[in-house]
Amino acid sequence: MWIPKLEHFHGPRYIAIADAIAESIAQGDLNDGDRLPTHRALADTLGVTVGTITRAYAEAERRGLVTARVGRGSFVTTPHAQGQRFMIQGEIEPDCVDLQLNLPIAHDRADALSQSMQELASDAVKMNRILSYQPDIGMPEHREAAAEWLGLTGLHTSADKLMITGGGQNAIMLTLMALTRPGDIILSEAITYPGFMAVTHQLGLRPQPVAMDEEGVMPSAFEDACKQFSPRVLYCTPSLQNPTNAIMSEARREAIAEIARRYHVWIIEDSVNANLLENAPPPLAEIAPDKVIYINSASKTLAAGIRVGWVVAPDEIHSQISNALRASQWMTSPLIAEICTRWIKSGLASQLLEEQKKELILRNQLMTEYLGAFNCRINPYSLHAWLELPEPWRSREFIQQAQRRNVKVIGEDNFIVAQYRAPQAIRLSSSSAWSQNHLERGLKILAELLLQEPEPSLSVF
Repeated sequence: MWIPKLEHFHGPRYIAIADAIAESIAQGDLNDGDRLPTHRALADTLGVTVGTITRAYAEAERRGLVTARVGRGSFVTTPHAQGQRFMIQGEIEPDCVDLQLNLPIAHDRADALSQSMQELASDAVKMNRILSYQPDIGMPEHREAAAEWLGLTGLHTSADKLMITGGGQNAIMLTLMALTRPGDIILSEAITYPGFMAVTHQLGLRPQPVAMDEEGVMPSAFEDACKQFSPRVLYCTPSLQNPTNAIMSEARREAIAEIARRYHVWIIEDSVNANLLENAPPPLAEIAPDKVIYINSASKTLAAGIRVGWVVAPDEIHSQISNALRASQWMTSPLIAEICTRWIKSGLASQLLEEQKKELILRNQLMTEYLGAFNCRINPYSLHAWLELPEPWRSREFIQQAQRRNVKVIGEDNFIVAQYRAPQAIRLSSSSAWSQNHLERGLKILAELLLQEPEPSLSVF
């Protein structure tokens, strides 16, 4: 338990305790995310009243050093992490390192949003316009800004080919609504994004797995599936695939596009992670704009609460997707799309993206430090890593034993399509940790666990 030494601090006791918290943070004795002693425990140790500790913690919170959570305790917020607001599941269990969710790294967006809203509120003409009905595919200026933003991923497109949706998940749903009917067979990577599988279940589709290697979908397996199933659609994530981190080479993308043309298969390219990747190969939609529906969103790069996504579709099916959009929600909120547009035009979006990349590099360095000796696919710019477990570990046992040590991860079962035989593996979402210190604590535990034998389970005969 942290115990402050108050001898060299002057003034009221509660001020001295707040000063001691600040000093301990500066000296590295308290780190971001550390839980402070309870009011009663620290009061008994220091021989002061509980009210004094309450005032001390309140003063520390006023200085931005502490964050209090009702019923959960008080937690250190270091200067590096000031302004970060973590509303994730891990807050419910403050002693747990939760690496389950593929979240963008939480940074303070309050000031940026507040400024944008104030600027918009002062423009009555624009405000009244965006509060009215707009075209289902989005306002022209919003689509123009989006086309500019998507250019950073290597996609050269125009506003007339683009539609604005309520996020990437919504874009997947709308595209499948437009291209498929219940009972249709649809292809995807054998290990894929669970949100895609949720949509196929909701729409009554039958997903079939396509075998993968270190680059993702294998062309030979894709062609075999086309011959066997005559599918209408292939869903894939060519850059920083979730969960395996696979990245298709340009040659692989060209091969996949050629097969899609030959067998008349539409490709849904989920590109939500592509903005994070440096020097990425050209999008599939750039290679085969006549066969690829391109999906991107602001969720993983700008802010998860900015529920704005973008679909770029070939002319042949553009109206089908826009019809699905109009039938399901009429239009994406122009108010949110306006905020996103302002961030893109002002350069703030690029700044936020760079902040995300810099933090990911540091976190993935920790991943490499602790897990690099194992069969772990780590990319400097990825939100997650994919760890294939050494023998004799099985993912279910590993997850259970990690959880007993207060570390939460998820296994390959969450990502497998149909009955595909996948390796025993877990996904580690470094981006969901509260801080680098919090992440490091979890990685140390996992690395130690990997070097151990699984604990034997009891059997009853």
